[in-house]
Amino acid sequence: MNMTTRQRSLVRPAIVEIISEVCQYDGPDTPVTGPDQIERWDSLQHIALVRTIEEHFGIALSMDEMMEIRTVGDIEMVLARHGVGA
Repeated sequence: MNMTTRQRSLVRPAIVEIISEVCQYDGPDTPVTGPDQIERWDSLQHIALVRTIEEHFGIALSMDEMMEIRTVGDIEMVLARHGVGA
């Protein structure tokens, strides 16, 4: 499922805020921003990131979805499948 520009604009600020808080990151946020750009996004921070996303958006992610998340764009796609930003 592809997100519309409007849907992305609704969830991107929250995603950026979560990443900023969890990973202490204050750099650019593009759909391809991920662990390669965010030094503190390691395996432990990934778990914290997933947990914070679940709590913030009131969803439960499957293990496959947790492993699918590698970039901001991936987070947007997973959230879209859960109806977030629709």
